[in-house]
Amino acid sequence: MNQRHVVLTAVGSDRPGIVKVFSGAIHAAGCNLEDSRMAVLAGEFALILLFSGPSEAALQAERTTTALAESLEFRIALKDTRPAPASLTQRRYRVRLAGADQPGIVHRIGDLLASHGANIASLESRLTHAAFSGTPVFNLEAELELPAAAAIATLITQLEQLGDELALQIDLDPLDRAFVG
Repeated sequence: MNQRHVVLTAVGSDRPGIVKVFSGAIHAAGCNLEDSRMAVLAGEFALILLFSGPSEAALQAERTTTALAESLEFRIALKDTRPAPASLTQRRYRVRLAGADQPGIVHRIGDLLASHGANIASLESRLTHAAFSGTPVFNLEAELELPAAAAIATLITQLEQLGDELALQIDLDPLDRAFVG
């Protein structure tokens, strides 16, 4: 039996029941929802998910979700993929940052991480407002995969320097406890 893995992305106006509809269509087709990210951004619901199943079931899930997206007035994209192999040469970290909002924060942190060979596996950012002053506060949390040979001490120093420059609190913590020393 030929197993397929499909990434589905969809965006449309937020309303109750969207998760139920898409996940139900995937399940009813005989597929498994393996991974997902979903969020409401400025009234738009965005989802990206990975589902898998036998070829015929995956094809049915594609047909059904495409029809659902059309009826919900969602934009949808489907792409065949294959699961990433587990890496023994990567170390996983979480980076968190918070501070006064300003343009370019994501770009600056992304540039620094890329210079160390980091792959950003997931990233979530949010703009909130300080309780008493109402000042816009930018928060970011990301999971990274860094090469085992990456110079972590240097990365931490450079993150601290960037934090000082942009008035941000930036923390880097290992996710793989086996690498804590």
